[in-house]
Amino acid sequence: MTSPSQILVILYAYLRLSRDSDGSASIDTQRSAYESWMDGSEFQRWLAELGVTRDQVEVREYVDAGVSGARPLELRKDMRRLMHDVEQSRRLDRAGVIRRMMIGWKLDRYARSVSEFLRLTAWGEAHAVRVATTDNTINTSTPTGRMVAVVLAALAEWERDLIKDRISDGHATRRAQGRWGAGRAPFGYRIVRRDGAAYLEVDPEQAQKVCAGVSELIAGGTVASTARTVGLSEPQWRRLLKAPTLRGQRNHKGSLVLAADGVTPVQFAEPVISAAELLAVRQRMLNLATGVDRAPRQETPRCAEMSTCYRCAGRLNGGTSDKGVPLYRCKAGHVTIYQETLNGRVEEEFLKVYGRFAEVDIHLEGGNDLSAEMVEAQEQAARIGAQMATAGPLMLTTYEEMSANLEAAYAALLAAHDPEVREVETPTGRTMGDAWAASDEAGKTRLLRSMGLRVVLHPKACTDRLDIDWVREDPEADAAEEAAEQAV
Repeated sequence: MTSPSQILVILYAYLRLSRDSDGSASIDTQRSAYESWMDGSEFQRWLAELGVTRDQVEVREYVDAGVSGARPLELRKDMRRLMHDVEQSRRLDRAGVIRRMMIGWKLDRYARSVSEFLRLTAWGEAHAVRVATTDNTINTSTPTGRMVAVVLAALAEWERDLIKDRISDGHATRRAQGRWGAGRAPFGYRIVRRDGAAYLEVDPEQAQKVCAGVSELIAGGTVASTARTVGLSEPQWRRLLKAPTLRGQRNHKGSLVLAADGVTPVQFAEPVISAAELLAVRQRMLNLATGVDRAPRQETPRCAEMSTCYRCAGRLNGGTSDKGVPLYRCKAGHVTIYQETLNGRVEEEFLKVYGRFAEVDIHLEGGNDLSAEMVEAQEQAARIGAQMATAGPLMLTTYEEMSANLEAAYAALLAAHDPEVREVETPTGRTMGDAWAASDEAGKTRLLRSMGLRVVLHPKACTDRLDIDWVREDPEADAAEEAAEQAV
């Protein structure tokens, strides 16, 4: 039989805090509570039953800071360490001289769900560990104590669910009213308070940067380069452009936040950019992602993208000979030619065919592109249709009125929509030969591309290695050229 003098009591003090700023349940508060509890009657009565003194008590403290009570026991670092230490001490206690108790401030420090607390008490029974709280509401050493613990755990879980529901309802109400919930304002906006609530309004300085970045991107820039203009990282800028934020709207859980009618987007603030600009930006990003609008590398030779190999029809790339002389080279290695030779021959042909023609400046006129507004109207029509499919007789009339108004608005958009952009040619007063002489390397490439240059390179054995042709894609321009040639 074990004598009281041989008994060792181990008190496992478990302290948990969800947030470091929670002053009402701070770690120091919990520590003071269990130290005071050790001097109280409940703990002293238990020691008296064992026949031991306070000197035979060893306190081991375990702290989980910044850990939610809803988190499973095994996923809390110090709770996992506590459970391991208990199991190890029980294995080593072959003489059966150790008595164990786990103490926490209140029940919710252990767990905020009934299932997790039941798991803890079952584990405690399996390893001969009493589970108690400093307010003496929990003591699993008796059947009554275990019953009270389960009831209180259920109440704690119910309270947590109520808090979650209140928070969710509050967020939903703020979203429906176009109010800002919490956190920093998105770039381009700032938080203002009206009538005791938070709202968003356009930040003029940030909005100016956004508009500059959007204009550069639409004009041919890249996401990376325009991100520097705006002052954001590339991922931040990309996320902002993909979201409806710059239109003064918001997504929630991947879906656009809508008003109570389930159709109209909630407007949280004034738009920073127009619907047409947002559509153009997204099309530009799509083109960059698919390579449609990707700029050629600077080192690409003048005629590379317009020249092919006779054998494999592959495009000629740039390269150099063993002596460092620039070449055009078939990727498969079938043919090569000096860049100077091919460029010189192409220049000669260009000046011979087009050099005497007048250069014209082509600019765009007209065009009233309302496609972005029409897309938004179509999306709203889809939302109305979805609501009408399940609406009762009372709401059906409302949705029918909304549908009629939307049809009228869409008809007006359709009538004003004129997406065709007309090219207007204005003579510059110089010839194509003059334009060639005044152009840099990139300009000469553009001139050759506009005239539809096509070059096929043949092997060295051929008398004439270069087939040069001009394939224009504008029949009207071709007809005008033919008429001009016949008139000469």
